[in-house]
Amino acid sequence: MRWVDGRSVLEEPETILGRERTRVVIEPVLTGWHLLITSLLLAIALWLWVSERLQAEAFPVRVILSYVPTVSTWGPSQATGVALITFSEGDVRADFVDLPVLDGGNRYTLWLMRSKTKEAFLLGKFDAKELPVTHVDLLLPDPIPEDGWDMLLVTVEPEPDPDPGPDSRWVLVGALPGTPVELELMPPALPQTGEVRHDGATPPLVLANLMVLILLGLLRPWRPAPAEARRAR
Repeated sequence: MRWVDGRSVLEEPETILGRERTRVVIEPVLTGWHLLITSLLLAIALWLWVSERLQAEAFPVRVILSYVPTVSTWGPSQATGVALITFSEGDVRADFVDLPVLDGGNRYTLWLMRSKTKEAFLLGKFDAKELPVTHVDLLLPDPIPEDGWDMLLVTVEPEPDPDPGPDSRWVLVGALPGTPVELELMPPALPQTGEVRHDGATPPLVLANLMVLILLGLLRPWRPAPAEARRAR
């Protein structure tokens, strides 16, 4: 042990040989580069998290169906519907308004179709209810192949049905969003000439169905659809 002027160096490390030792204190300095790098790292982490969530969650395709005078051949003109199709999960959920109840020898059938080749893919069959709104939940055993389908179609099929394709009784037709047929199914607005005729029944029915359809489209994703229970049925 060293002694300086009768004092131990270990006892008083800050004063050696009569001089005070200066402690060096390093304070962090936050610059613009630090903020930029931190922001980039946070943005990358957030992007990776969102990408993982998007890949894990399948989003349904929403299709609006209606009676198209140039295509539909059967059923009431005020009937409408909205369908949610999750191709990767084979899940189809739909709500239809004003579909009439059929007799025991016929059932409604939902198809995916290619408009040019008329090739169809059977999604499932269902029955209309006495209530104005018919809820349909279909869960296929396998994912739905995405093979260029551009139309969703509701037909009336005989039961039993020996023909594997769609019947000629087309009720409701809808176009998958972003396909060319989406514009073809929307007739252009023609200029009105002469006296305008007002029907006292049809416009209120169509308007009411459209309002119900909008509400169903907003509420439909939140309606519980237990997949395991539907698979067991």
